[in-house]
Amino acid sequence: MITSKDNDKLTLVRKLGQKKHRRKMGMFVTEGEDLALAGLEAGHEPIGLLVHPDSEVPGEKCDPELLDGVATLASGTRVIGIWSDIWAEPQLLSADKCIFLDGVSDPGNVGTIIRTADALVGGYVVIGPGSADPFSAIAVRSSMGSVFTQPLVRAEITATPEPRIALALGGSEGPGPVSGPATLCLGSEREGLSEAVLKECGTTWTIPQRAGGAQSLNVAAAAAIACERISSPAGPAE
Repeated sequence: MITSKDNDKLTLVRKLGQKKHRRKMGMFVTEGEDLALAGLEAGHEPIGLLVHPDSEVPGEKCDPELLDGVATLASGTRVIGIWSDIWAEPQLLSADKCIFLDGVSDPGNVGTIIRTADALVGGYVVIGPGSADPFSAIAVRSSMGSVFTQPLVRAEITATPEPRIALALGGSEGPGPVSGPATLCLGSEREGLSEAVLKECGTTWTIPQRAGGAQSLNVAAAAAIACERISSPAGPAE
């Protein structure tokens, strides 16, 4: 049982709370039994699993106060997993649908979009310039384990398959079904898609909104609507 705060694995967990160490070491952390089980069930081998003495998840027992001391959740945690990060190869992008994230800087939105893509589209989620780290604690938690099953790629917009579709205001059509490889491009809520990405898109989709309602949608909500439409052979219901 781990009883010292200076334990090597606890020290590693603290370091991996910072993006620079995650990027340099190629590792990330999960908190909670559900995420640990999601990783194991997806066939990934943890670098370490630190578990509450009463947890049924297999791993190295750790003093509960020490676990809570390195957790990012205010309520503490019963399991902390340390994993190698999981990136797909960019050359695979041309074979399937892609969701390209351009400057989506909120990690909660990034994690939710990864979960949505996993549920509705498959293919690849491309983490473009300026987007949040998908392996941060908030993004991983928001993905509900989909970081283990949804392929992620770091790439520029030019590496993604055509046709490329911008999801933005001012489009001439709403989202609809698309057969074969394609790229759906999503930007930040404040700035939208960058000019560099917009010029690579041949089509702009705009989600219709009711008159007098909110003027915009959260990017993760917009992604969910577009992902459902793009993957539905029947298109939107009449």
